[in-house]
Amino acid sequence: MRGFTLLLQSFRLIFGNLSQSLRLSSPLVAVLVAALVMFGPSYFIQDVDPTSANALPVGALLCQLLTLVVTMWVAVAWHRFVLLEEYPTGALPAFHGGRVLAYFGYGILLGLVVGFATLLMGTLVGLALFWAPVLMLAGIMIVAISGGWAFYRLSPILLAAAIGKNMQMKEAWAATKPLSGPILGAMIVFVVTIFALAFLGALIGSVIPILGGLFLLAFNWLYILLGVSFLTTLYGVAVEGRSID
Repeated sequence: MRGFTLLLQSFRLIFGNLSQSLRLSSPLVAVLVAALVMFGPSYFIQDVDPTSANALPVGALLCQLLTLVVTMWVAVAWHRFVLLEEYPTGALPAFHGGRVLAYFGYGILLGLVVGFATLLMGTLVGLALFWAPVLMLAGIMIVAISGGWAFYRLSPILLAAAIGKNMQMKEAWAATKPLSGPILGAMIVFVVTIFALAFLGALIGSVIPILGGLFLLAFNWLYILLGVSFLTTLYGVAVEGRSID
């Protein structure tokens, strides 16, 4: 139940400060709108097979890269807004280049550590259960969920980088230990909700493409900002001892 409370607080931070949320995320909104205009609704439902008739052009990869860059910019600005009360002074959020680079570096480190461990465990489970496809699939899904859970357990190192503090992985792991159960619950609710909304957007888009495109644009904005807000909430509760009750 506390996991839902963490998600609800993350949601409140966005819509309780909607004007600031839009200003802080304005670079992300601009890129998503540009992507919709250039590539249409299919940009948000991409076919991973490059030989498919529905596959997007190479130019979409550049747009994805730009989305990644502005997402880190927005993430750092959002973390600093909530944790340091650093309000934007213009139409765009302040760009802290050093903090963004640190955020990117720790993100790569975290991705490598968690990704390698998840891949290794998934491979071992696959080899051990190759004789039982259903059990193998279930085991791999459990490993994937565990990988996401471990990422969130270690995520405070990203927030520390965003606000100019140092934190080691073992410190982040210890800080989030009391919230290990709620983190897992929140992650499952978040993933299920996101898949449901993505399916709804695709369904709308198949009937009314422009409406589906706008829905998917809003969905991607909310998905990214809610993920960033959840990390912020988690850091505030686990590391700074903030209350959300």
